[in-house]
Amino acid sequence: MTEHETALAEGDEAEQHGDLAAAITAYRRLSTSDVPVAAAQGLFRLGRVAWRQGRLDDALELYERARASAIELGDDDLRASIENGVGSVFCQRGIFTQARASFAVASELAVSAKLRGRIQINIGALALLLGDVEEARASYERAVELLDSINDEEALTLALHNLALAHSEEQDWEAAEKSFERCLALAEKRGDKSVMAGAMLNQAELRCEAERYPEAIERSEKSLAIFGELQDESGRAAALRVQGEIYRKMHQLEEAEPRLKEAIRIAGRLQLLTLEAEAARELGMVKAGRGDVTSATKWLRRALARFSLMSADDQMHAIEEQLQALKPWRPSGEQKTVKKA
Repeated sequence: MTEHETALAEGDEAEQHGDLAAAITAYRRLSTSDVPVAAAQGLFRLGRVAWRQGRLDDALELYERARASAIELGDDDLRASIENGVGSVFCQRGIFTQARASFAVASELAVSAKLRGRIQINIGALALLLGDVEEARASYERAVELLDSINDEEALTLALHNLALAHSEEQDWEAAEKSFERCLALAEKRGDKSVMAGAMLNQAELRCEAERYPEAIERSEKSLAIFGELQDESGRAAALRVQGEIYRKMHQLEEAEPRLKEAIRIAGRLQLLTLEAEAARELGMVKAGRGDVTSATKWLRRALARFSLMSADDQMHAIEEQLQALKPWRPSGEQKTVKKA
């Protein structure tokens, strides 16, 4: 093997097993290669690791450099991979119009079945965020079919994970659990800790929905530990947000509050609008449960502001109703009066 082929293989293996520090070292060697296509691949992979770590500004900068090289090389498949990565960053930040545009370019350029399957996964993720569950499920099913046919276990694991999420949204719990179990089995076989953590976290949400709270806490704790091991701050924030919801529903508000505050802090720093909005809404409900109307109003308004930036109409309407319910009730027509001695 040549030097750049060795660096590529070492980096891919380290990334797959969650050793992102080793992956970065290998990809940096690759990015300095004298072979232009190898250097471009190194930049792309460095961008992907930055995205995994929640360093979204770094990811975009690296993707931009890789894109310029791919255009110069005329490498459509590499450019499609980069556009797919850029779309994922915009999706995570709640900039859905730009995410859709990036995925459209990626879909048009992609040549290999492997890459087309991965792009379908992201198109499905965007559809799910926008509330189009039927389109999301259809995209994930196309991805599973494509990736199963070429035995791409890495991407198939992710496709199954996201298909389970779509089944959950449709409240098809049996199909969701079946997809999660197959996803976890593949992830464990491959040693893919990132996917394992994500699947466990979503299983925690399913168990929370079914009011199986001890199991939900157990799954979320395992997920949080793996995200911490991977130094994945966005994953940690997502796990803390889910734990906050579970503890709120268990009426253990003193356990919920610090987890939600930490999730909001991380999400704000990393500019993760959706996650920040969800955690702020949860914290508002915790404060309301403690009878602190002022703080509840503050956090619900923060959630409303974040959702409004994403034009998430359904969530905005729900929060507006929650805010209205917080106002002290008075009979119709009653006026505030100041009693005089």
